[in-house]
Amino acid sequence: MHLDTTPPTLPGRSAGHALARFSACALAAALSLAAGLPARALPRTAAATTPSTLQKALDELQAKSTLPGYCVAVVDRAGVRYAKGFGYADLASKRPYTPDTVQPVASIAKPVLAVALMQQVQIGALSLDTDVSRQLPFDVHNPHYASSAITLRQLATHSSGIVDREPFYTQSYGKGTPASFDTRSLLKAYLEPMGASYNEANFARTAPGSTYRYSNLGSAVVALAVEYKAGSPYRMVTRERIFQKLGMNATGWTPSDTQGPQATLYDKNKKPLAPYSFPSYAASGLYSSCNDVGKFLAEMISGYGGRAGLLSAASYKTMFGPAWPKGEQPKGVRAGDGLDQGLFWQRTAGGELGHNGGDAGVTVQMSFNPTTGTGRVLITNISDGDRADVARELANLWQVLGKFEQNPDP
Repeated sequence: MHLDTTPPTLPGRSAGHALARFSACALAAALSLAAGLPARALPRTAAATTPSTLQKALDELQAKSTLPGYCVAVVDRAGVRYAKGFGYADLASKRPYTPDTVQPVASIAKPVLAVALMQQVQIGALSLDTDVSRQLPFDVHNPHYASSAITLRQLATHSSGIVDREPFYTQSYGKGTPASFDTRSLLKAYLEPMGASYNEANFARTAPGSTYRYSNLGSAVVALAVEYKAGSPYRMVTRERIFQKLGMNATGWTPSDTQGPQATLYDKNKKPLAPYSFPSYAASGLYSSCNDVGKFLAEMISGYGGRAGLLSAASYKTMFGPAWPKGEQPKGVRAGDGLDQGLFWQRTAGGELGHNGGDAGVTVQMSFNPTTGTGRVLITNISDGDRADVARELANLWQVLGKFEQNPDP
């Protein structure tokens, strides 16, 4: 199989910015749940079987699909109820895309990071509202507001003021698996005044906590704090305290960390992309499968309903938010735009909770409806950002899953 040896086209800061992403108009309709959902409705057990209408609708979409390959799943608190792959994990060999196919899932890494963060908070190792410099191996301050602390809560809600500055951000992507998982050195060089990559432009000219600005590098600071206080590499912390506990054997931070067939990623012309990585991997470098993302989402649905699992019930409540009191959101957050979020979790105006992921050759969506206690997952090995037909198809798939999610009983 031929792999493109040119650097991939990367989405930079645009990846994962809002829960509704596939197509502004189409997905707005797809995500428009009934307004006024209870703040913490207890999920109910959904139907045990999938209505034939769901399968029929998916088959009809697949008959005219433009995607290389993809998988969808429907999940409730008991686990993955339905998962099916369509198309090909690799076009050249015609290897089918299945629920166990492994590929990068980009910013789905952030809800995982939220769990890892809250595990450390609930044992008292980290504090959401303490100056993050006290919880890291080096100091981090916005030079424009040197006397104002940056906190983990701000970092986990993208309001810290740390900026993914170009061209540094895009140039930090590399070929293949990461040469190093030394996030500490990367961030120290970027955030400390004497660092090789330091620039005052690495920070916004707004006070910490005052303005929403999505930041993968800011997210990576949270992972470094988790790693530092846990006394163990973040890769190992997440493997031992999240993935293994949920039986997520197809999930990890490199292909070699995972069990399962790997998908080939494709550009807009369906030309294979060479594997790539990002040293700030904890923010956007996760590999997983449809079934494994479904296992994680099932645990999140259960936790939202008040059952302690990976976290205590109180920690789940804090994680899911909302992060800000009504009317006190930072600048850049508008009601209903998917940013009335918890800690690395995004919430729509209708109340659906989730996150998306996007990168070169990657589009992923994961969310759940708190009223029905049912969630949905969609993963594909092509980006939605370069082709209108891809974006439309993904929006249609998401809408079909959403209709079933809102009314899971036959």
